[in-house]
Amino acid sequence: MKTILEAFEVFGERLSPDEPFPARDFMRVMEPVFAAEGYRTPRTAGEKMQMLVIMDAGVGDFLCFSGALRELRRLYPAAAITLMIFPPGFKLAEQCPYIDFLLGNEQLPVLRHVSELFAAHAGYAAEHLLGQRFDLAFVFGHYASAYLLAYMAGAKERIGHAGDFAEGGLSREDCAALLTRPLREPARLLHMADLCFDVLDQMLAAPVADRSLELWLTKTDIAGVREKLSYLGAPSAGRKLFAIGLGGSTRRKHWPSAAYAAFLRLLLTEESEAFFLLLGGRDDATEAAEVARALGEERALSLAGALDFRETASAVTLCSAYIGNDTSLLHIAAVIGLPVLEICCYGADLPLDEKAIPMHHYPYRTASVIVQPARALADCAEEPRDAYGCKHTGEAHCIALIEPQTVLEAYRLLLQQVKEGKREPVFVAEEA
Repeated sequence: MKTILEAFEVFGERLSPDEPFPARDFMRVMEPVFAAEGYRTPRTAGEKMQMLVIMDAGVGDFLCFSGALRELRRLYPAAAITLMIFPPGFKLAEQCPYIDFLLGNEQLPVLRHVSELFAAHAGYAAEHLLGQRFDLAFVFGHYASAYLLAYMAGAKERIGHAGDFAEGGLSREDCAALLTRPLREPARLLHMADLCFDVLDQMLAAPVADRSLELWLTKTDIAGVREKLSYLGAPSAGRKLFAIGLGGSTRRKHWPSAAYAAFLRLLLTEESEAFFLLLGGRDDATEAAEVARALGEERALSLAGALDFRETASAVTLCSAYIGNDTSLLHIAAVIGLPVLEICCYGADLPLDEKAIPMHHYPYRTASVIVQPARALADCAEEPRDAYGCKHTGEAHCIALIEPQTVLEAYRLLLQQVKEGKREPVFVAEEA
């Protein structure tokens, strides 16, 4: 391994963040080194296959990937599978029955140039990856670093969709070069879950039959959160629980707390037995407290910051529906089959095409209605278009156009979708 690390160090000295990462040059340098160190030598008969699986995005994407992970285990039942993920997903991944080892890497979902991250990746490979001598790596990549790490891990075979990561210094062609089997881009727009399954579809030359997603919680998890909710003041029986997702990775995804309070008061006129679990992280505690005060303790309980992620996921399983922003909780609700009412910041006058996040991150295979603002405001309507529609990441901007009455009407539509057994998303918009 020492020779490999020395080669990494020497090559790293020539890199510049002002130039594209020279992937082919890197491989020309490293392939003889990997071969000399035995990383290109097939295992002897009877040795266990070592597999690396990299999923480099957030918790919502990780949930969309859960079914593909199950199918990988089905294809390789005897392999030792190491899963590398972004650490926020740890609480959900730690009970996964399909993996042998779990690694976290804070540098995975980073838009910085890979040349700037090269030394950190070399250190990570030395500490966590090179010792495993991986036979095969699957890359479910959203960022350039995932592809570079798969190569720096020394894996003999590397499989994944080749992406264009110009911001990270890696072109589509160089990304493909780092893979031994770069997969073709799908001919049509796919949900993130189906994009993950497509890796296996192409390998098998046939669609994976079981395209369900999974959430790995135990009976102990569910019982524990029931007890905790009761202690914190939630009703133990006789009420219809709703999961209200107030968070979101950026403020543009946050429908204002006053709007939530107004909508939930309207909803109570139609759901008289409703009780609202106000969910989110520590950063959402102020908004959750405002909504809870507006509704009163008989109707709502603020849990933002009071539960860890695994407990929050368990709490969602106790609910009858999810209503809220575009968060990982939306995908948790979809995995367990709850109807989902999403309040979205993507303006209805923008194209719903392959660039639009709502078109490949909608609630998967469950009844859902997605409420959009009537239009993108100001510069949000201008090109280049943001994938989320709204460009104002630090504030509730376009999403603030949505009125509580519109969301109530969308809830009625959601109930109709459930009654008719429909499991495809319906997009509705605030009238201009």
